[in-house]
Amino acid sequence: MKTSFKPFDINCDFIRVRDFLSKTYSHYQRPVNWRIERWEYAFYFIAPFLGNWDEQPPLMETAQAAIQYLEKMTGLWETAQGKVAGLVTIEHPDLTHPGFGEFFIQRHPEHLDLLPEMLDFAKANLRDPGQNRLFTYIEPDEQPLSQLLRDRGFIPDPEDRATESILTLNHAQLPERKSLPNGFGLRSMADDNDLAKRCKAFGLAFDHPDPIEWPSLISYESLQQAPDYHKDQDIVVVAPDGEFAAFCLIWYDEKNKLASLEPVGTQPPYRRMGLAREAVLEAIRRVTAKGAQQVAVGSDQAFYTQLGFKPSVNRIRYQKNFT
Repeated sequence: MKTSFKPFDINCDFIRVRDFLSKTYSHYQRPVNWRIERWEYAFYFIAPFLGNWDEQPPLMETAQAAIQYLEKMTGLWETAQGKVAGLVTIEHPDLTHPGFGEFFIQRHPEHLDLLPEMLDFAKANLRDPGQNRLFTYIEPDEQPLSQLLRDRGFIPDPEDRATESILTLNHAQLPERKSLPNGFGLRSMADDNDLAKRCKAFGLAFDHPDPIEWPSLISYESLQQAPDYHKDQDIVVVAPDGEFAAFCLIWYDEKNKLASLEPVGTQPPYRRMGLAREAVLEAIRRVTAKGAQQVAVGSDQAFYTQLGFKPSVNRIRYQKNFT
């Protein structure tokens, strides 16, 4: 089937790609490509967050510029009938970010012949100009992409891994609720949409004490516009003083009955109190009520395995350094 390249247009292509990712997950029954939450999170949160990074005051113009840069760094292939056949993109649209140079090939099982052309696009457009490198993470037995990368000079590093885990839902298997410490309570952003507290909790949970490195209100307002973001699935644990001590945002792909955790965190003073555990379990219960049968997370940390998650995908890094 004939395919052709087109520049990605966020206005007319974003939902098409979102649906493509959902459909290809249905085919593979595993995350060969991104799940829908990673696609939406990149454009609606990561891009404006990085655009406003270290900026005081944060400006809508720089947030929008980062989204536009991510749009520019995305290549799309489609069939003659206008169906998405494949996509290449990045996740961190910031040349100074340590993750710049990582690329992601989102492929269709019927159009694997596009892989060489997609790799050409990455080489021409997505290199890290500072370190002059490209890298990606795939499963080592994933053919024909693994062999193509090797043929193109990408070196696999089995020690550098990215693991995802899956929880298969069953009400009887969910851990029991535990009482939160005195004065703490579970809420969602549907109950208290205090974006300043939510941004502060995110920044501190990921070990950024300087407020200039916290997400801007602009970036969180943007996140809440994502097609599959729902305030009632954005769970927070409220401390006695009103601070958001811990949080868990869960996404739900209804077509695949698949939920995804992204992100989960706890502020340093509130760690090892079981708060994130209860936030995650509350989030899972909410999507279970909507029909979810599995929950995915991009981690194999003991925190998740103790809740019943089992490692399901192990990718390794393939990198090429250009001279």
